[in-house]
Amino acid sequence: MSSTAASGGVVAVRALDPAARGTVVARLDRGTGVLDPERRTLRTKPVALDRKVLLALTSSKKRTGLMVERGWRRVFLPLIEVHGGAALGIPADVARALADELDSRGTRETTAVIAPLRAHADHLDAGLPVASSPLGRYMGLGGGGALTSLGDF
Repeated sequence: MSSTAASGGVVAVRALDPAARGTVVARLDRGTGVLDPERRTLRTKPVALDRKVLLALTSSKKRTGLMVERGWRRVFLPLIEVHGGAALGIPADVARALADELDSRGTRETTAVIAPLRAHADHLDAGLPVASSPLGRYMGLGGGGALTSLGDF
């Protein structure tokens, strides 16, 4: 699902919607620290990860994502989405690579971001389902949110 390298290389973040068929939504160049979205708009443009970057987890009833902003530039990365009653999430290696890069480049968290990304990766590595991921609590897990209605997998 992604291509990651221990140092250098590129991390590809793919769309979670099955209809998108795994298209890449953004790439993180680990050498330069640039997060480059596939689709660009007036504000959605490549962002250099550094101390001026603000990070925030955003959520709705069916999605938790990562908003990366630097000035007027921003990139949104899907982390967990619910489609057709199934919870889909980014793979553990992608979550861990994102957390490592965001941490090593000194980005600023407006909400906790790095620890939940690492917890999500550990959760998946332990063989547990996406529906019970620590990132799911931002969607109302245990509080009547979309993931709660999925039941146990």
